[in-house]
Amino acid sequence: SVIWLEVREIKVEIEKKSLVQNSTPPFRIRKLTFKDASFTDQYISRIIVLLKEITSLQELEAIDCVLEGNGKWNINEIVSSGQSFVEKVSVINIMIQNFHLFLDLEGLGSQINKLKSLTIASSRVFMVPCQLAKHFSSLLYLDFHDNLLVNNRLDETICKDAWPSLQTLNLSQNSLKSLKQTVHSVTRLPELINLDISQNNFGEIPDVCEWPKNLKYLNLSSTQIPKLTTCIPPTLEVLDVSANNLREFGLQLPFLKELYLTKNQLKTLPGAAPVPNLVAMSIRRNKLNNKYVCDSPLAVRGEQVGAVHLSLMECHRSLIVSLICVLVFLVILVLVALGYKYHAVWYLRMTWAWLQAKRKPKRVPPKDICYDAFVSYSENDSEWVEDIMVRELEQACPPFRLCLHKRDFVPGKWIVDNIIDSIEKSHKTLFVLSEHFVQSEWCKYELDFSHFRLFDENNDAAILVLLEPIQSKAIPKRFCKLRKIMNTKTYLEWPPGEEQQERFWENLKGALKS
Repeated sequence: SVIWLEVREIKVEIEKKSLVQNSTPPFRIRKLTFKDASFTDQYISRIIVLLKEITSLQELEAIDCVLEGNGKWNINEIVSSGQSFVEKVSVINIMIQNFHLFLDLEGLGSQINKLKSLTIASSRVFMVPCQLAKHFSSLLYLDFHDNLLVNNRLDETICKDAWPSLQTLNLSQNSLKSLKQTVHSVTRLPELINLDISQNNFGEIPDVCEWPKNLKYLNLSSTQIPKLTTCIPPTLEVLDVSANNLREFGLQLPFLKELYLTKNQLKTLPGAAPVPNLVAMSIRRNKLNNKYVCDSPLAVRGEQVGAVHLSLMECHRSLIVSLICVLVFLVILVLVALGYKYHAVWYLRMTWAWLQAKRKPKRVPPKDICYDAFVSYSENDSEWVEDIMVRELEQACPPFRLCLHKRDFVPGKWIVDNIIDSIEKSHKTLFVLSEHFVQSEWCKYELDFSHFRLFDENNDAAILVLLEPIQSKAIPKRFCKLRKIMNTKTYLEWPPGEEQQERFWENLKGALKS
């Protein structure tokens, strides 16, 4: 199931016939990285062959490795083993002791014609043979930064018909000295769009140059050019000429969107007319004078730029707004979490029900009383309530009329309305208290809407029956009125003995009649 495997600090020695003989296909690995590894020519040949078994492999990477050889690979074995599936190869800081004696790898063309991305950086590359370069027919991205390329070797590396599909080329940090010769070489790349030739010591820039017709990105930063001429292609959308000691910028670049002029000697900003489509410009660390005046924001329009100090909000409004939105979201999240923890929703629902009940008449007319008692109990105590208490009270002489939510609530009616109506139509409210009653979120909260109206109007209407001993401290704090009543009001306890149970029923019936 591995997608990216990185192998570190090994000396690769392959004796087996397969790298994956103990693995079960299909493979998912897409990238293989060797770091601080050491290879010989023999093992390079074998590993190239054996890696072809892993058909899912698309990217190979070697970082800080050592190649103990000069390119005497077994080309026949590599070619006869079939086509490679790898599309991207990156070689960074590889050490080849006798790099100047490295062979041209002739005959390897059939293995590289499917490659789409190649990076060989910080590895003292000074050229690629023309015949080999012509076989990179599918390559789109080529990175040769921080190597030893010079202009005459570059001319051979980018020979006619070489790299025919190349779109991005990075030649930064090499030893190129002539911008004119460099341009002449890259002109042979008809599909080139992005070119980075920064950190080469050109020193001079021609007046006229011929570039690839599709070139849109050009990086000429840190190249020691003293000025900008019409050598710069007019097709550009992004131009970086930072760190060049430029004193002015007056080019006509109608398609330019991004311009980087950092670390130069400019005293004035570029004119707007020559770059009508410009979206972003970086002009830090120049020598601009303070005669410029602000155009926006409106509050500082007309004031000198040097005298204006905008707040963080004015400079980064979108960022500040985003931060405020994130902060508000976090605050709401915290409030929701606190509300959930401390039962805020329950309090709101109970308060609303209480307010609704307060708007009704204080006392229901005697003719509307339908029940002797409304019974509030936990579902876990339903066996005692329904099989013992209901039978005892409803079969008494005279019988008591009890209201049970299971039996007497109106189907389809909102639970809150059912509870309030049942309490109002009952002479008493009988609470059957137990550990179950306390621990079950007090009968799913809904039955406890009765507390508000009941205790607000007449504490004598409540009859408390304890099925088992229960401490008032065990009652949740949100039922403060019930806690208070348990501390101040006499309640009935269900006794274990039959003789005591007879007295219990007499007391309960007496309380219901009072």
